[in-house]
Amino acid sequence: MSQTLNSDQLLSALDKVMVISTTDLQGTITYVNDLFCQLTGYSREELLGQPHSIVRHPSVPKATYKDMWDTIKAGNIWTGIIPNVGKGGGLYVVDTTVQPLYDEQGAISSYISIRRVINDLMTDFEAVEFSKEQFDEFYDN
Repeated sequence: MSQTLNSDQLLSALDKVMVISTTDLQGTITYVNDLFCQLTGYSREELLGQPHSIVRHPSVPKATYKDMWDTIKAGNIWTGIIPNVGKGGGLYVVDTTVQPLYDEQGAISSYISIRRVINDLMTDFEAVEFSKEQFDEFYDN
């Protein structure tokens, strides 16, 4: 017997495992989910209205963010793996997807970032290496 998943169930499941935020066109935070707050140690009030770069790790090359902005401003989806830093200086690594959101006229109105924390993969590099080998074998043929 198949079960239908409604939007509320889907959004609730995603909200529990994905770090979600939105920004205006200048990169100012307009929304964060609870997981974003828990992960970074910032309260929602501390984050809203701040530049998203508040969690930027200083080691990430500026070119990475230029590529991201060029991509999303052009209406495309950007993905990447990025280390970020929380309020207390704690490092977390996220597999990030950033994409534009559009208004009724079809113009980009804001951006949404959806991330999965992959700190677990950083400590289980053997699993990453194994998966990379399988990927390379499959796509090298």
